[in-house]
Amino acid sequence: MKNRLIIIGAIALLFSSLAACVASDPEPLAIGNNVQPVYTAPDNYAEHRNQQQLLATPDGNIAFTDHGSGPAIVLLHGVPTSSWMYRKVIPQLQDDMRVITVDFLGYGSSDKPEDSGETYSAAEQARRVQAVLDHVQVEDHALLMHDMGGLVAWEMLTANPESVSHLVVLNTIVSETGFNRPDLKAGAVTRQIVKAYTGALTSVAILENTFKSLGLTGQHELTEVECFGYVAPMREGSETALYSFFTTLDADMLQELDRNNNEMLPRYQGETLVLWGAKDDVLTAEQIPILQERLNIPDENIHIFDDTAHFVAEERPDDIAREVKAFMAIAD
Repeated sequence: MKNRLIIIGAIALLFSSLAACVASDPEPLAIGNNVQPVYTAPDNYAEHRNQQQLLATPDGNIAFTDHGSGPAIVLLHGVPTSSWMYRKVIPQLQDDMRVITVDFLGYGSSDKPEDSGETYSAAEQARRVQAVLDHVQVEDHALLMHDMGGLVAWEMLTANPESVSHLVVLNTIVSETGFNRPDLKAGAVTRQIVKAYTGALTSVAILENTFKSLGLTGQHELTEVECFGYVAPMREGSETALYSFFTTLDADMLQELDRNNNEMLPRYQGETLVLWGAKDDVLTAEQIPILQERLNIPDENIHIFDDTAHFVAEERPDDIAREVKAFMAIAD
């Protein structure tokens, strides 16, 4: 029960950091038809969405951004976020790198079908990310991952290990150890919980008790505009994707993840950088030693931010950009 309440708070904190944001319905937003080569730091979510492109896939349209030139890096978001999370990172990397973000099916500006089964599995999400890379003709690339994006990254690494030059790991799902996973069973209760959060019908009081300890530290709080960037796409129909993710994130799945990663990760020949918020009570720093052993990561490539929680890209975008450039030997 404790883990369920912790995760429920984490799911919802982005949707109600500001009551005014939660209370207002999002206005219709459109994907950009005239995408520029340079990503402009958006003042609001509409400006971010206008810089996205769409790729049609058999499962639905996938939204992505593609800006800059140089070695390619793909930024993978988690749940319940989208590429909006990287709006502060993209501008700092694009002068020296080709920066690609992808909204997973069911999230952000991508389509949100009500399909069940394997539609929203990490393997299927990885296949769609690869489809985007094929579409924009990118072969060798680095992967930066956060939260559930790690599950997608591990699938991509399994399928095409020779294409991945570098790994950058923000607080992500590595193993059952150190992961205070949600205890959300398939059924009516979980459906109502997910529906409530995607509909922004949440208790501000619960979120006030969990906000600082789970999502962001007291040093950073979302503005109304930032909050809207998370709320708006979720309220466009992410219930099925969220329900699928949380009800399949069980002990059996994590045990299979451990087995697969124990076999696959040691075979990876590239380098890995870890940037981790120490105050994350959901994906704790206990996962780092497991990751370090499996990928043979030197201590100098592990950076733990003591004053940062789960959403590292919100609190430390400048540090992420600086460390990624140094890690990939790109000078300012």
